Amino acid sequence: MQLSMRAPAREIAVRCRIAASATLRASAETIAHWRRQPLATCERLSVSFLKHSEDQTVLALHAVLTTIADAGWQHQSFVDWGVVAAPNFFGRISIARTAERFQTEGAWGISPHLIPHQSLHAVSGTISQALQIHGPNFGVGGGPNSGADAFLLAATLLADGGPPGLWLILSGYEAELVPVPVNATPAPHCHGVALALTAAGENTDGRFLSIHHARPSVSPSALYPDFHLASFAEDLTSGAGHWRLSDSHWLELDAEARP
Repeated sequence: MQLSMRAPAREIAVRCRIAASATLRASAETIAHWRRQPLATCERLSVSFLKHSEDQTVLALHAVLTTIADAGWQHQSFVDWGVVAAPNFFGRISIARTAERFQTEGAWGISPHLIPHQSLHAVSGTISQALQIHGPNFGVGGGPNSGADAFLLAATLLADGGPPGLWLILSGYEAELVPVPVNATPAPHCHGVALALTAAGENTDGRFLSIHHARPSVSPSALYPDFHLASFAEDLTSGAGHWRLSDSHWLELDAEARP
């Protein structure tokens, strides 16, 4: 118990401010509704913009547009920002169903929209198109609990005079979504977190994220739990928490003024 209360000897690799954020949890029915009706805060989106998108893409974009609406940024330009999106098990359900159609219908049963909308970079690419972003955009991980990789990449992009801001998007289901027959167990709910990150300037108040690099003598795994999307989304509302990102890096969320 005493060990868990001690912070490891560390160096702060990168520190950034959470300028705005949104946390969503949605059912398959809710996501289907969002697909048909993108938020009015982004008037340039057509009704069919998300027609072929994977569910996590729909949820991620809705989280970003919700963040923009809540922050009053409807007229702000994000052209020079970057986007890092970390979906969990992205595209698995669509690929599984496509494989089934291929067995029964052959090549004619495969949609040409499969590759651009079910590949790892689809989430970040879709958000970049919606917000007309020309900065870097990356899809990260794609496997289980890929959020940890996203924070490490975000730290790299924000360090050394990177983009003026960064959208960091995390998404994933509460349980793995498995292809099942119609009228079987309903699909699990999906979580989505959108973070608008900027540099942590002097005399700045608010919520902050810090990526720490532990010294070789201390392992973050002995002190902090592994990063998990659901717990991060919950702690984001309270404003404090620590998570292990790797054997040498850990994440800190806090809310205080910095001189």
